[in-house]
Amino acid sequence: MKNSILNHDKFKFYNESPYQTADKITLLSRQLRTYLNNRESTILAVCKDNNKSLEIANIHSIQKWETELSQVFLDYRRFLKKFIGSKEDIKIRVLILAKKAYSQPNSIEAREFNQFLKLRIRLWDLLHILSELEIHTRPQLLKRVLIILIEFCKEESKINVNIPDFFKQLKLNYQQLERECEQLLIKESNEKQITTIKKRGLVRE
Repeated sequence: MKNSILNHDKFKFYNESPYQTADKITLLSRQLRTYLNNRESTILAVCKDNNKSLEIANIHSIQKWETELSQVFLDYRRFLKKFIGSKEDIKIRVLILAKKAYSQPNSIEAREFNQFLKLRIRLWDLLHILSELEIHTRPQLLKRVLIILIEFCKEESKINVNIPDFFKQLKLNYQQLERECEQLLIKESNEKQITTIKKRGLVRE
């Protein structure tokens, strides 16, 4: 029964890729580009290679995509909380919802499930778009992007029946980037504290 659900064209999202495409090479290629872009951003952030000034249009572009990412991710989390729950097996719950959406296409669950698919696809798109911008100048945003990617790869490794190992490895790679980014933020925080203490000392003098 599970295979029949997963192989149905309407739910190819879970069988093939988060972009609803039958071309697995396209999926792998884009996922790798997203990872390499974020890896480069992490390296640039750690190396403080921020001398290149951003154009106003690029700054506005980052803010625009960041705002949409926040809203779409919020809607996505609301769906998970409402229909799946934190303690339930996401793969089993998705299979149940997919089956119900297929057998009862006009039900509330079907509409919600289709919206869930759209949200997930859009989130992958937004994460890729941001990876191609200069988000190394925004370490907090970079860290947030990495955390979302870790979560998505973890879920995809359970849901995707064709290439689960790919997403497991991708998750490990993103976890390494996230640790590097966290170290950068800790270093910046310590530097700010030292600067603040020195300024206070000068004021007292």
